[in-house]
Amino acid sequence: MKKSFLPALAPVFARSSLLAVMALTIIGCKPSGDSTPATSINEQTVASVAAVEQTPAAVEINIVDKQATFETRSLFAFMQAQRKQSIMFGHQHETTQGLTITATDGTQSDTFNAVGDFAAVYGWDTLSIVTPKQEGDVVEQIKKAYARGGIITVSSHFDNPMTDKQKGVWPVGTSWDKTPAVVAALPGGEFNSVYNGYLDQLADWANNLKDDNGKFIPVIFRILHENTGSWFWWGDEQSTPEQYKQLYQYTVEYLRDTKGVHNFLYAYSPNNFWEVTEANYLERYPGDAYVDVLGFDSYGEAENNENWFKNVVANAALVARMADERGKIPVISEIGIRAPDIEAGKYDNQWYRKLIAGLKADADARAIAFLLTWRNAPEGVPGPDGKNVPHYWVPTNREENISNGTLEDLREFYKDDFTAFNRDISGVYTIETRVK
Repeated sequence: MKKSFLPALAPVFARSSLLAVMALTIIGCKPSGDSTPATSINEQTVASVAAVEQTPAAVEINIVDKQATFETRSLFAFMQAQRKQSIMFGHQHETTQGLTITATDGTQSDTFNAVGDFAAVYGWDTLSIVTPKQEGDVVEQIKKAYARGGIITVSSHFDNPMTDKQKGVWPVGTSWDKTPAVVAALPGGEFNSVYNGYLDQLADWANNLKDDNGKFIPVIFRILHENTGSWFWWGDEQSTPEQYKQLYQYTVEYLRDTKGVHNFLYAYSPNNFWEVTEANYLERYPGDAYVDVLGFDSYGEAENNENWFKNVVANAALVARMADERGKIPVISEIGIRAPDIEAGKYDNQWYRKLIAGLKADADARAIAFLLTWRNAPEGVPGPDGKNVPHYWVPTNREENISNGTLEDLREFYKDDFTAFNRDISGVYTIETRVK
């Protein structure tokens, strides 16, 4: 049976042990010549220890937003502790898209139907937040995920601010419109007001994202990801490293300082590097003052993928070492079989087992907090001939995945004691913290 991980209880266990040791020491150990009744000493000492037990030791953290909410700070502290014990499983659109679900209200998921539990990390995107919300509003689904103790992460596919009003034939005006727009989005740029409009909507959403008790729900916000590729308007062919850094920094400052968003942790996630060096990772890195979570995105071949798996482990080890040095959280922010392999129906029925085995075997890589796979799109995506083809990364409880062995692969991954799903985590939002 998988074990729940409850880092918030560690200080309680420590204080309980202290109480027991001191109580045993007191019995029969009253100093000779002391006129104070033994019962009085015991009562006073036990009362003092009980007072200590009621005051949890705060965990010291260093995060981007010094005014972050209690729950947001706790999420950071939880991941710092948890990542030494297990790797959490995440899935984009966990409860809002799927091949085996009959409702998208946040109560069902392909993951649950496959292994009997939800993902620990639930991914969504600004495409559900910024007009026209083309992936559908997800506030109620996020509330349900948070209520069951899950962790929320949101990626950003902001439209191209320069061509936003020119939408027509895809990809014009979308994130995938490669017209360079980073400089135009910065203060003083011609389209800064358009970019601010996206951030205003995101900030309004965040400042109203509350649970049923009126507490803000924490979000790991992944800013302008895969910036070392060139398929988005903020990519490496569309901006210099300094220009990208400025836009990332501006985004954090605008949300945190101008709009008063205090329930975000901020994630940086370039693509995986084939020359795995800290220098390469830092080339477009916006700086420790602007990043809480160090991640990377990586998609590889369905076949002959031994070298790719080795590269994933090397990149995971790199971000884990860098996170240790900086007091950050390391993650694999996206991972899966690459397009077009996945759409062509190619698969590897050892994929999940290879992934966890490789990560576990490396002393550094095993310390990542989570890994996240992409969405299970029920409609698929348009193929070469215009007809929709499969587009999913979590094997499902269907005949197709039963017969090809991919469901068994996911279930073995789930059974591994080093993977954590929703029911394997507790106390995520209850840890006392102190911000440096």
